[in-house]
Amino acid sequence: MSLSVIILCKNEAANLPGCIGSVRDLADEIIVIDGESTDDSPQIARSLGAKVFLLDSWEGWGKRRQQAQDLCSCDYVMHLDADERLTQKGIAEIKEQLTSFSDNTILALPRLTNLFGDNIHHCGWYPDYVMRIYKRSYTHYDDAMVHEKLVVPQGTSVRYLKEPLIHFSYPYFQRYIEKQSAYITAFGQNNKRRRKKVSLWLIPLRGLFSFIRTYILKGGFLDGRAGLWLSISTATYTVNKYLALYLKVTGKPIQAEDRATNEQKIRD
Repeated sequence: MSLSVIILCKNEAANLPGCIGSVRDLADEIIVIDGESTDDSPQIARSLGAKVFLLDSWEGWGKRRQQAQDLCSCDYVMHLDADERLTQKGIAEIKEQLTSFSDNTILALPRLTNLFGDNIHHCGWYPDYVMRIYKRSYTHYDDAMVHEKLVVPQGTSVRYLKEPLIHFSYPYFQRYIEKQSAYITAFGQNNKRRRKKVSLWLIPLRGLFSFIRTYILKGGFLDGRAGLWLSISTATYTVNKYLALYLKVTGKPIQAEDRATNEQKIRD
């Protein structure tokens, strides 16, 4: 049974060595999909034995994962982000599962996120199961711009693993803000496309409920100061993403191209 590991990246020169190194003993081939990196990501990936494909067309993360899947040559695939790492125990568990893998099986890995050096065990962030390993011809990802999900066909057998996938998503504050900003913009675009609407008056309540849900209902207080910080930040993110949707629905600019379009309309 052969396994392709897919890694999507853009300007991930700092993360690629650790990511690729963590799957070297598991993968039969490593596919790195680079999205117009301006750093040395492609060269670093090639030097570590990965096959690198440069894709400049952008229709969202869901379609990008599908494009990557089409480039694989192995029967089975595993999706991995550049800021994620497998542990040795995790590799051993996956190898054991692959010995009894059926065509309709999907492996779901618990993901443990590290926030500024602290592992978050609550706040609704753990175990955060992500479906990542399956037969290439069996299924694919949806077309979502962001927060894409694997399509789970009827009759699928999902196996939930025990060993966590370590997620170094937010090593410092600037990285956190950059990612959240990208997610906020994509949320507005994606939900506008789905014809979703939002009331401006209800947005503050969404933020308040988000804080209560993260800090109290999801046990964020058990993560100490990191949990409180994350709960406040999650509430802020919730407010901002719905503000982005509101702007998009009402035709206000949220990106440079939106501003250019508005200025053109005024000139016309």
